[in-house]
Amino acid sequence: IKDINWFSTYRVHHRVASSFRKGRVFLLGDAAHVHSPLGGQGMNTGIGDAINLGWKLEAVLTRGAPSSILDTYEKERIGFARQLVATTDKAFSFVNRRSTLATAIRTRMVPFVLPMFFHSAAVRRYVFRLVSQTQINYRSSALSTGVLHHIHGGDRLPWLREQDNYAPLSTLDWQVHYYGEAVWDLVDWCKYHELPLHFFPPNGKIPPRTLCLVRPDGYVGWIGHRGDLTSLGRYVAQWRIS
Repeated sequence: IKDINWFSTYRVHHRVASSFRKGRVFLLGDAAHVHSPLGGQGMNTGIGDAINLGWKLEAVLTRGAPSSILDTYEKERIGFARQLVATTDKAFSFVNRRSTLATAIRTRMVPFVLPMFFHSAAVRRYVFRLVSQTQINYRSSALSTGVLHHIHGGDRLPWLREQDNYAPLSTLDWQVHYYGEAVWDLVDWCKYHELPLHFFPPNGKIPPRTLCLVRPDGYVGWIGHRGDLTSLGRYVAQWRIS
């Protein structure tokens, strides 16, 4: 660099609002949390906030859902925001540390060790899920019900490459997924409750006879077996989904 015509000082702030909701006021995106750009997580987090709050507002305003569903927005999003700000703060502090040891680690050790880590497919998968934020779950949310094998209510719906069970999610609506042969009692039940129903062949990721109600944002709201329609009916009635 031979000449600088203009420059400004960049200061990093790390903040998370103490609450994401107060009455009719909601905070999301940069209004709710700011942090270092390290890792490029700010945009993804803001979009995640907007999707989470958007479908819930629509449910209350146009579908008659109880206003209590809006309380789940803060519960589901604030914990991840706090974790993100804490981790990016530590990483940014390390990157900018001026000690001899930190400089040696950044310039000598990291370029040597990092490629070795990324030779592992497991490490690459973990980093992808971390950076893409697909590892986020809402298991502790009031909207999350049921556990079946390794899948919990509040988990992101596992993607099946062969059957592409994500294709129906483009409707951005509640829908029922069943992993097994078509069964008429389930067809009739979903027709009565005006819920879209999609059948998929069983897969290694999702066991046979798994029945799940998928939220508009692609997360599992309720999960169980086909014989658990009574439990599913209570869930649908509680949140006035149909």
